[in-house]
Formats: sequence, C-alpha cells, structure tokens
Amino acid sequence: MANLVDVFKQEWDRENPAEWNKIHLYKMGDFWRAYEWSAWLISVVTYNEKVRMTTKDRKPLHVTRMRRTDVEDATYCFVGFPVKSVEKYIPERDTFESVDDKHVVITIALPTPTDGSEVTFERLKEAVEKWKENYDIKVQKPKKEKPSAAPGPIAVARPMGAGILAQIMAYPLAERTAVENIAFISSLKNQITAIL
Repeated sequence: MANLVDVFKQEWDRENPAEWNKIHLYKMGDFWRAYEWSAWLISVVTYNEKVRMTTKDRKPLHVTRMRRTDVEDATYCFVGFPVKSVEKYIPERDTFESVDDKHVVITIALPTPTDGSEVTFERLKEAVEKWKENYDIKVQKPKKEKPSAAPGPIAVARPMGAGILAQIMAYPLAERTAVENIAFISSLKNQITAIL
C-alpha cells in the first residue's frame, strides 16, 4: 500500500469532476480499507441506510477517525471490510480497475441532489468534512516499552493459556445461566485472541 501521506493527497486531489465518484480501496491482509473521501462515498453513497436495510445484518460500517501524525490538528477517517465483501458494501458500481495487487479504483454513480442544486467540488468537500465531524477521534495508545533485561534471577514463565485453563477448571458451569455461560465463553475468547 502507498504511504498514508500519498493516500491523503490522492483523496483530496479531486478538483477534477471525473475524480469525485472514485473509490480507492487499499488491501491490508484480508481487508480493504478506504480513506477520507472514498470512505465517505462508501458509507454515505453506496452503503447508505437504504442499502443496509436490504442486507442480512443491517449494521453500518464502522468508521474510525484518528489524528494525523504528519499535520498538526488534522484527522483522517477510514472504513474497512473483508476483501470478499466488496459486492455488499459497493453493490452498484460502474467500473472496477485494478491499479496493482493492493490498490483498486471503483467508479460509482453520484446521486443527484434532491434540491436540484449543482454538484460542485466545494459542496462535496464540505459534505465529507461534516461527515468526519460525526465521529470521535480514536486515541492511539502509546506502545509499551519492553523492560530492559536486568541481571538477576531467571523467571520461569508459565505456559501461554495456563491462566485461561485455570479459569475454565474453576468456573461453576452447571450453576450458571446460559447467558452467564455465553458471557464467560466470550471473555475466554477475547483472552485467547489477545494471546495469539
């Protein structure tokens, strides 16, 4: 994937009307990510509430808003979804162009304004900026520094998952309700995911 600074430049370099309706997707593992203008196009235009109500789960896309590290007091938004779910989130598209194995450009039809006004770059840019303001800024947790290896007694580590096994052995499964058991299993799943 291109670096984020290049992605942001591409997302906001849309004065040309031919660029207003292009969604840029970047592959990250098994997911596509769309940033800024492209994220807005997906969450407001292609996977809007009307479209969501026709899907099985009906959940809106999760929009993440973060602070930019290259520009003071600036933020960016992105959405992500599984690679195999493009048809769900972008059901109607005009073209699908592969730039490379980690970047595709999808062209969609922009809706015409209901008030009959003209679509302009400034109006679309303002709409994207207003949309971004709907989301709280996610605070990035600082990375924990590993303690330096100081000389001393050698600690014997418990095998991964030993604490989880102890929890399972101590849990009174037969004495709990089904809902409590599901909550317990969910917490174990989260702990196992954190280990892996």
